Amino acid sequence: MDSRHFLDRNGARFLAGLICVLALSGLALTWHKQNNTDTAGRPASSAGVIGAGTVSAPAVNPKFEECRTKRSGDIADMLKKGVIDQAKHDDFLANALQTCAGMFPPES
Repeated sequence: MDSRHFLDRNGARFLAGLICVLALSGLALTWHKQNNTDTAGRPASSAGVIGAGTVSAPAVNPKFEECRTKRSGDIADMLKKGVIDQAKHDDFLANALQTCAGMFPPES
């Protein structure tokens, strides 16, 4: 019988390595899913967001439309004033649409 503590044995090291690999795989899958879906959970290729905040499918909920218009206008103003760059504009716009959709579902 091996007199070493369990954590000093090869089986424990293998288990620790396996846990690390599984954790990193989970993080990679989560990152991939978040970066390949739009604000409504659809694949990014069917996002429907065109240009500076216009959405191809009209929203039925007027409160969503009001929220989207106000927030996208504020973000466009920040871009015009040079407060943010185009990359930040796109990020802020996606977050704003997600926030508005969470508060006021577009199709309700």
